[in-house]
Amino acid sequence: MLQLKNLSKSYGKKKALNRFSATLGTGVFALLGPNGAGKSTLMNIISGNLPPDSGRVLWNGEDTRKLGADFRNILGFMPQQQRLYDSFTGAEFLCYIGALKGLSKKEAASEAERCLNAVNMTEEAGKRLRAYSGGMKQRILIAQAIMGDPKLLIFDEPTAGLDPRERIRIKNLISRISADKTVIIATHVVPDVEYIAREALMLKKGNLIAHDSPANLCLQMEGRVFEVSCNADEAEYFLPRYCVSAISQSSNKTLLRILNETAPENCDARAVQPTLEDVYLWAFGDTEVQNASDKI
Repeated sequence: MLQLKNLSKSYGKKKALNRFSATLGTGVFALLGPNGAGKSTLMNIISGNLPPDSGRVLWNGEDTRKLGADFRNILGFMPQQQRLYDSFTGAEFLCYIGALKGLSKKEAASEAERCLNAVNMTEEAGKRLRAYSGGMKQRILIAQAIMGDPKLLIFDEPTAGLDPRERIRIKNLISRISADKTVIIATHVVPDVEYIAREALMLKKGNLIAHDSPANLCLQMEGRVFEVSCNADEAEYFLPRYCVSAISQSSNKTLLRILNETAPENCDARAVQPTLEDVYLWAFGDTEVQNASDKI
């Protein structure tokens, strides 16, 4: 169990994190928020890369700063930045990470093989990292995070740059391994976590504004999401006046997905099932229509 107690962090006059508290058990936890919300600050504090100004991080009731190496041994962290050793092959890089995690040479080789297979990178294991595409680098970073079977995993944008097939593979992998682990995923790709996350934590300007299951967050949006069928000229009327989350074409009609407190008037509007992406846009959209997060 991971307990985050009243974590705060400032950079000069900017409050990056403001008395953040949460308790996370096993399963996948989605950390959602726009750029500058405090997600990276929080992840770096949890991983021990950054000290908080105040507050504590506890693992099974013990302060992680006092646990030291014992905590690092159960932690797997995938950063968003793809800073890799270009001269290493994929297999060499994972064996190196295994050595840093205290694995023997034989154990590291075995773990490297397992993790490469898990992210569908076995055929690229002998290639130099400098020859990897962005998506391949993303997968090798996921592989290094799961080396040694850590009990706490932190992923920063794990599916960024992946094609749809690999995104599904990685989502399924994370879902499978989360049964006995605490997994934190920070992402902007909200649909990737909607069906695998046990809970979603929404950060805005360093403040935790919502913490609940995706299903419950969507329930609180019921009656605020509408599909409007209109022609192209009518669509031009709605776009500047409402929070429009999607536009699609059907036959000769334009379909708008609109977020609003009440159904738009004088049009063909019907209430539809909210998604976690609707919740995200309602909380973080730059429109003034929804008055943002105080309604979640």
